[in-house]
Parts: sequence; C-alpha cells; structure tokens
Amino acid sequence: MHQSRSNNKCTKGKNEQGFAAIEFTMILPFLLLLIFATAEFGRLLYQYNALNKTVRNASRYLAGNAKLGTGVYEIKPGIETKVISYIKYGSPNSVTPLLPNLTASTIDLSLSGAFVTINVSYPWQPLFSDMFTTFGLGDDIDISFPLVSTYTMRAF
Repeated sequence: MHQSRSNNKCTKGKNEQGFAAIEFTMILPFLLLLIFATAEFGRLLYQYNALNKTVRNASRYLAGNAKLGTGVYEIKPGIETKVISYIKYGSPNSVTPLLPNLTASTIDLSLSGAFVTINVSYPWQPLFSDMFTTFGLGDDIDISFPLVSTYTMRAF
C-alpha cells in the first residue's frame, strides 16, 4: 500500500506540469501583445518628444533669423531650407534623418507680424504595421496617424 501512494503522487505531479504548460500556451499570446504594445507606445512617446524638441529648436533658429531690418520680418528661402533641414535631420548640417517618413511636405513655416510659426504633422507608423493586411482583398490597412507639433515664437 505504501508503494501505491507514491505512484499517485508521481502521477499527480506530472498532470500538474502538463496543465501549467497548457495554461502558459494560452496566456503567452496575451503577454506578447502586452509587451509589444508597451514597446510601441514607448517608441511613440520617444518620437513625439524628438519631434517637439527639434521643432522648438528650429523655431528658435527661425525666430533669430527672420528679421531683415527695423520692424520688417521675412523668411528668406535659404533660411527656410536650413529650418526644414533642422527639423528633418536635427541640425542644419546633418544628413541622418531624425524620424523616418518625415518629409518637407509635412512642414509648414509661416510668419504673422513679428511671430514665426512652425507646424509639423509627422505620420507616425507602428513597426508592425506591415503585418496588418487585407489578406489579398484590397489595399493594406493604414494604421498610421499624425503626431502634430506646433510652435510659435516672436522674432527677435
């Protein structure tokens, strides 16, 4: 009788290990989804912060270089090119893009009186966006959305 009790304990332990593997297999997709969603949200916040920082610095540069004479403000084409380069690359002399998919067409510079305004609409794209397709039924699903950064400064 002593021997049969030990066999029951051994069988019970193996069954529990099997249930743990099944439970882990059922929970794993949800855990991975949570981990990847958290990583994507962190990347979104990082890119939004980088966009705000570069737009703020470009606004300072533009505000300091928009004045022509006493009371006359204008954005010269050379300055506009440098500001757009500042926003796209992080500095006027860099060639490494700061954010992927950021183009000059999403950057708007304007001058109103003594105030310069820069408005950038960056089309943020999740890393795994190419995985969401319509399975051959049509165009891919676009899950990008714009991160908008606007700064207004007085020209000095």
